[in-house]
Amino acid sequence: MNTIWTEKYRPKKFSEMRGQETIIPRIRAFIHHKNMPHLLFSGPAGVGKTTLSLIIATELFGENWKNNFLELNASDERGIDVIRNKVKDF
Repeated sequence: MNTIWTEKYRPKKFSEMRGQETIIPRIRAFIHHKNMPHLLFSGPAGVGKTTLSLIIATELFGENWKNNFLELNASDERGIDVIRNKVKDF
């Protein structure tokens, strides 16, 4: 199977994440206590927003994470119609 290298080497666990040392313990605590608030990640490309989201989903839902995860890229998908349709249907 051919996978692009950014996906092949994307961190899969909290212990593999780098550069987010201040937030990871807090998020792990949310998961441990089963008290996950709504989160909004922002920042420039490449800081780990999507990777952290995927790790959280995997920790919460295990192998079933894909059924419980919706990714929207505001660069490509923005506007009220996206919210009305994609989020509502999810």
